Amino acid sequence: MRISLDTNVWIFGLLNTDRYCRKIILNLSEFDIVVPNQVRVELTYNLSEQDIKQFYMFVNQSNVQLNYDTVPDMYVSLLKSKGLKKGDAIIGGFAEWQRVDKIVSDNRDFLRGLSAGHHFEVMSPQEFCEAFDL
Repeated sequence: MRISLDTNVWIFGLLNTDRYCRKIILNLSEFDIVVPNQVRVELTYNLSEQDIKQFYMFVNQSNVQLNYDTVPDMYVSLLKSKGLKKGDAIIGGFAEWQRVDKIVSDNRDFLRGLSAGHHFEVMSPQEFCEAFDL
């Protein structure tokens, strides 16, 4: 199962401001994690240099893949048509393109605004932790 964490999960987990996000970050080794470049870019705009170093420490685990590939426009357009804004559409398009099974996000647009018809499931951090006994 391939899992992608939305930017907010990384931020809340790295800053230890949400217990569920922190549990996920501390248990990355239990999952096959893929990080789209869009998430990495958003993190560099929102975190301190020290927090970014911590992010890369987690990303350097063998089961975590940082993917720098550009998401094909057709996937981004598809997710925009389902109600997502540009950055979210890139992350969702990445998940669709790379056949990610689950996106973990606190983003209300992912959780409520995304219409059906995509490959991946969106779970909140709490739902994810409860589903996988974290």
